[in-house]
Amino acid sequence: MIDWMAFLIVFVTALVAAVTVVALYSLGIRFLATPPPKMRRADGSFEPDGPSRDDEDDDVDDLGRPRWATVAAYICFGLSIVCVLIGIYLIVPALHG
Repeated sequence: MIDWMAFLIVFVTALVAAVTVVALYSLGIRFLATPPPKMRRADGSFEPDGPSRDDEDDDVDDLGRPRWATVAAYICFGLSIVCVLIGIYLIVPALHG
């Protein structure tokens, strides 16, 4: 006889865990894709695509993504790794001691 309640609990737990890991990883990738802040012109308007560059001005500082976005991406990646390791721990009986 199949214990349908236990089957449902395992199914829902696996679904929530999978969605959590994928969401954390996707959010981390999204944070890594955060564009640099736009530069403000002297008249108060913003540059259309970041700072303007020409052939004579090759030493323009690369603004890159904001530091908070990089930190948030690494936190999301770390949490997704922790979720995967906890899942492996729960699945492999030899790790339970």
